[in-house]
Amino acid sequence: MSLIESSRLLEERVKKAIALINRLRADNTELAERLKLVNNHNEELQELLNKTSADTAVIEQAITSALESLDSLDLDNLGDFGTLDSSELSEAESFTLDGSGEDLDTFEDTDF
Repeated sequence: MSLIESSRLLEERVKKAIALINRLRADNTELAERLKLVNNHNEELQELLNKTSADTAVIEQAITSALESLDSLDLDNLGDFGTLDSSELSEAESFTLDGSGEDLDTFEDTDF
């Protein structure tokens, strides 16, 4: 191989190396930009997670407070409060506003 051929071969290799370096620099710049976007997105997600965690803590505290308030009312000792026996049920069934014992008109059978 002559000196001229070796020089041309070296020149071609240098051109290929320069093209590869330029492509790698462009890829590196693109990857750096994408990394910046991903980091920004991760920061936004972390802020959202922190806010959600804080909201969850507030909700849990509200539920705990409500349960403590209900416990302090001592609702376990109400017994049969709010339940009707059979005579009260029949009295309720026969109740009418005018005392006639007839059912009030309803719109259940009316087509609109």
